[in-house]
Amino acid sequence: MAYLMDDGSLIRTVYTDIDNGIAIGGKTGKLQIIDKDNNLKWEWLLDNSTESLHHDIAILPNGNILASVWEVKDENSSISNGRDPQKLFENRLIIDKIIEIEPIGSNQVNVIWEWSLWDHLIQDFDAAQLNFGTVASHPELFDINMGVGIANFSHGNGLDYILEHDQIVLNSRELSEFFLIDHSTTTAEAASSSGGNFGKGGDLLFRYGNPQNFKTGSSNDQIFNGPHDGTYVGSNVNSLGSFLIFDNLDGIDFSTVKEINVPISIDGRYPSIINQGNVPDSPIWSYSDTAIYSKRTSGAQRLPSGNTLITSNSGLIIREVNPLNQIVWEYNFENEAANQLMLQSNGFKNRSYPVNFAGIQALELIED
Repeated sequence: MAYLMDDGSLIRTVYTDIDNGIAIGGKTGKLQIIDKDNNLKWEWLLDNSTESLHHDIAILPNGNILASVWEVKDENSSISNGRDPQKLFENRLIIDKIIEIEPIGSNQVNVIWEWSLWDHLIQDFDAAQLNFGTVASHPELFDINMGVGIANFSHGNGLDYILEHDQIVLNSRELSEFFLIDHSTTTAEAASSSGGNFGKGGDLLFRYGNPQNFKTGSSNDQIFNGPHDGTYVGSNVNSLGSFLIFDNLDGIDFSTVKEINVPISIDGRYPSIINQGNVPDSPIWSYSDTAIYSKRTSGAQRLPSGNTLITSNSGLIIREVNPLNQIVWEYNFENEAANQLMLQSNGFKNRSYPVNFAGIQALELIED
């Protein structure tokens, strides 16, 4: 994935192809910043047997970077924290973590902040182990026994930053949900259940998509299936927060982009999720088509015009649709070279930038 920075530089994730035992789709391992003259300005490697960068990043207003990290937990740690041994895969768990880094020099970082799913677990499997409790009473925590036949039971694949509330959106493919996390905490608070602007530390502020993950509701209440790229669209006058998501496996032969309008207060507080299913129970807007069907990756972006830019990896297209679901623009990766480029890059998602964006202006591409 790549994003344009305010100075015209490009920050991108890079696949390292290092054989360290974390061979999971979406692994990257390296970040690079390329300046507007195509010079390598900075790069940083995090790819070893215990940790690896993966999937997505988000640029913060201060220039720091939020990055997705996988951390490996061994068999003993997994079991002592309540994982059912019968559900272990490869005798380990691979846990999602988010770090905020400040690039230093040409290849170093200062880790400013971090949050780990590992610090926010619940389980009802073994009372003799850590994190034992009633899962349905604690939707702010992750049930460590979700996911069978996979080590990476959450598989976070998308990050977004909500500036107005200092919150992070984390999307999960395997859990078919997106989560809201408080970024105003210190690292110590992020590892606890108190502190920060919302008083919950690093516990989930809100979750949406599949209440079965906290043993509430049924399959009829599941809204997403293997989604990617959960992003915050914004608030409206009714104090509702809109989120956009690419729901990959919404149908047998089609994917759907869904906009969810969540009740949210003006200061960024969400409704209680204890003993509830999904609130609301359906999207306020959606777009489905067999042409955008993709079992993996893909994404969607709400444009300033109100249109939506859709990337379909398997469909090999980038499509813009208006609120009436009419196609207003489309790019097809029809020729072999473009097709291979889309496949080799995993066609994760694309981002559009307006001509007045600082990074576009810095490139001096537009003549007066």
